[in-house]
Amino acid sequence: MICNTVSSSSKGNCIIINDYLMLDCGVSYKKLEQVIDKVKIIFISHEHKDHLNPTTIKKICYEKPNIKFLVGKYLVPKLVKLGVDKLSIITFDLDKWYTIGIFNAKMQYLFHDVPNNCLHVEFQNGEKLFYAVDTAKIDHIEAKNYNLYLIEGNYSTDEELQEEIVEAKLNGKFTHLERVLTTHLSQVQALNWLDKNKGVDSKYILIHQHKEEKWDFFIKNYTK
Repeated sequence: MICNTVSSSSKGNCIIINDYLMLDCGVSYKKLEQVIDKVKIIFISHEHKDHLNPTTIKKICYEKPNIKFLVGKYLVPKLVKLGVDKLSIITFDLDKWYTIGIFNAKMQYLFHDVPNNCLHVEFQNGEKLFYAVDTAKIDHIEAKNYNLYLIEGNYSTDEELQEEIVEAKLNGKFTHLERVLTTHLSQVQALNWLDKNKGVDSKYILIHQHKEEKWDFFIKNYTK
């Protein structure tokens, strides 16, 4: 399984699997020009701009009209408004497996401040992937012995984030971090969940760090 991370932070999220499946599209089209030719399906988890860049979606509709969009039903009106043909939009009921192109997929609900879904994927060769980002909790999800987990680890611990909030307020700075506590997953939460689900040979990447500079130290391209 080839995982190409175009971006994973509050500045924009986009990860491409096996050149075929794009996970979220929150970056500029310019960042995608070298990688989008082989993409067949784009999964979009929710409507926030760092996951769904309206300008990029419009450009994709014009430049790559054969690409399909896999989304929760709540995103259909937004995509249509941006110019996506309804025939290019794939939706299905939650908690059920469906076959799409070269893989099977299942979406499940995540707890955010807008409707949001995670994605389970099983490719024809049997390799399985799990993707979850922007959620306050994940214990309701089970994904046992997958090959690769891409899961949010937005901040280290609740205690560390609280300290950052206090420091920002003492310095008279605006901070969005209080919202993060109730809408995003900590690294501790992510790792605890992974311990219950990953197998001996499973790989994982903690994505969507709220401190963008930390991302420089994470894996940019992963090949199993």
